[in-house]
Amino acid sequence: MLLLILSLLGCSDHMMSKVVPSDPEIIVHPEHINFGHLIGSVETATESFTIVNAGDGDLKVSAPVLVSGNDRYRLQNSENEYIIPGGELIEFTIEYSPKTYEANGAYIDIHSNDVDEPISRITIEGYGDAAVMEVFPNHYDYGNITIGCDNEERVTIKNTGNMDLQINEVVQMVTQPADIIMEFGSLPELPWILEPEQEVDFLISYIPTNVGTDQSQVSIKGTDPQTPEIITTQVGIGDVEKWFTHQWQQEEVAIIDVIWVVDNSGSMSTFQQNLASNVGFFINVFINGSADYRVAVITTDSYEFNDFISAGDPNAEIAMSSMILVGLGGSGNEAGIAMAERSLKIGDAKPGGNFFREEATLIIIFVSDERDHSGSWSNYISFFDTVKPQGKFVPYGVFGDVPNGCSYSNGNIFRSADAGLGYWNLIDHYGGTWFSICSNDWGVQLQQLAHEVTSRDVFILENLDPIVDTIEVKVNGQITHDWSYESSLNAVVFNNGHIPEAGQTITVDYAIWGCGE
Repeated sequence: MLLLILSLLGCSDHMMSKVVPSDPEIIVHPEHINFGHLIGSVETATESFTIVNAGDGDLKVSAPVLVSGNDRYRLQNSENEYIIPGGELIEFTIEYSPKTYEANGAYIDIHSNDVDEPISRITIEGYGDAAVMEVFPNHYDYGNITIGCDNEERVTIKNTGNMDLQINEVVQMVTQPADIIMEFGSLPELPWILEPEQEVDFLISYIPTNVGTDQSQVSIKGTDPQTPEIITTQVGIGDVEKWFTHQWQQEEVAIIDVIWVVDNSGSMSTFQQNLASNVGFFINVFINGSADYRVAVITTDSYEFNDFISAGDPNAEIAMSSMILVGLGGSGNEAGIAMAERSLKIGDAKPGGNFFREEATLIIIFVSDERDHSGSWSNYISFFDTVKPQGKFVPYGVFGDVPNGCSYSNGNIFRSADAGLGYWNLIDHYGGTWFSICSNDWGVQLQQLAHEVTSRDVFILENLDPIVDTIEVKVNGQITHDWSYESSLNAVVFNNGHIPEAGQTITVDYAIWGCGE
């Protein structure tokens, strides 16, 4: 390049002309540098670039400026300014040292007194190859575990780099007695070789033998050049079983007005079918408990129902199953809370109509796989507070788990339901209960929901997995044995003929295992 420039500027033997001095002219070569792939923390490479003055006047160049997001590149730079006479050049070197599996881009800006090109830029790229060790979880808390019960954590080691990872050492330090136990199972002897994207896991179990805190620390060492050691920790507390007491006041024969608000958007086919197929579990609890009920169904985009079923209807189950199938042509902007309010304000459920009874407890049950889109749920509280006295209005719901929603299978297709926000907030405000729309057992859920609503012979325990032998039931302070524990409902169920009378106090004491679900 320099010889070409000089040859163009040379004299001719056959012609004499006046030589007019030209301005400095910068040429930078190359304009792009690619270091290729180097092994992280092992290999280093050096490349050079040249600044040429292709003009006559002195080229003044400020020290080249390296712009990079890390320290992987180093640029030779010993002076603040360089003066390059016409036809001369100066060479610089840049070094690349990757640390791990990474791609590194950068550029070098060169400022000069070239009027036409005051700033020249060289772009740079380079790649590091390495094994990368990831371990998860970094920390695990077993919580409170009853002595003799057990829980386990699965620790996973994964190679997220692009070279083989060798795991050389896995060592555990644990408080005594050693109740947190590391188990390799059928894994081979160390070292373990993990190819890129390959992973291996092992168990760390916790079986407390005494009361108190137990801690474990597992050190994992491998050939990750940047993080050769990762430590994951575990902690748990050995505990005895926990005791709980619940108390209820028995009510008169239940007088209940129930409005189901069923989502009728296009994604609800499976859920409407599940509800219609299992609604007998719900209505039969009302019938068997001699509840004085009325049941109507509206949708999330319509507040009218025109007809309802009531106590004494011999075809209540068939009628309700048909009412639940509201179709799939409704709005995708589900507004169940707003529709419930309108039905009670101006629709078929309004006071003074054939459905609404002043003396009844009003129950609204929302069923949807989407959140509510009625606007802020709190805007409706003032209305619901006035439509019924305190304690006479209770909302319930069947929707996606809060806060993250849930997933379910429809044949071989897996789908998800959104968290039922809005509905959940309203229910929580009034002390109602919600159930998961992704449950595989709608029958049990609907039966439990009906018992919650009627609250006559079934008293549901707040905590799962009770130690059945510890359950003690009292009516007005007197121990009674005329009951049974129903595991599917997690409830104490009084025997026929021994249901507590109105006004009596029911007290249930019980314990659960610390490792219970």
